[in-house]
Amino acid sequence: MQLIDPRGRQIVNERRLAPRPKRQNGAAGARRIGFLSNEGEHLTGPHFPGYTRVLEAALRDRLGPLEVHREIKPVLSRPAEPDMIDQFLEYEGVINGLAK
Repeated sequence: MQLIDPRGRQIVNERRLAPRPKRQNGAAGARRIGFLSNEGEHLTGPHFPGYTRVLEAALRDRLGPLEVHREIKPVLSRPAEPDMIDQFLEYEGVINGLAK
């Protein structure tokens, strides 16, 4: 008997971590991290805004002081509006997600 993977042939690529952003001009103080959620908070089940608080705590433990900004998209299935994305322009990193 021959088993066939329905995904076809899998090619494994070595992946590296993304390069760490360099602080501009030796900037001191808190790193600036943003969270863009595709969903709001709700009472039952997982939701990304709650998960961002766990991520924030882990990042603070690892990176030290953080300045955090959170936005929630008004419509889950549509891209974020340019003015919403512009709010993150000066941030060192933005984490976007959905907890479904």
